[in-house]
Amino acid sequence: MTAQQIADEMILCGQNLVMEELMRHDENIWDSLQNLDENSEVLEWWLVTPYMAELLKENGEVILVAYGCCWWGRQTSGQALYMDWVIQKIAEQMG
Repeated sequence: MTAQQIADEMILCGQNLVMEELMRHDENIWDSLQNLDENSEVLEWWLVTPYMAELLKENGEVILVAYGCCWWGRQTSGQALYMDWVIQKIAEQMG
């Protein structure tokens, strides 16, 4: 599977506004974030498939699983999703 195919099939849609509202109304949501540390700076939130969430988590990415959904806290911005180093790495791992 190529990085482009991964992005097209397993990264579903941008969710910045949804996550802003969720974090504003659910103070406990911060406790559910996985792989978040003091060096993490989430720039974008993306709804992803559960399988993609697991792959991203295994590669050290910020993940939130709550309300029956999986979100990826993307730490880059300004380029196509398939160009992110972690998506390239996952494509190689699936290779």
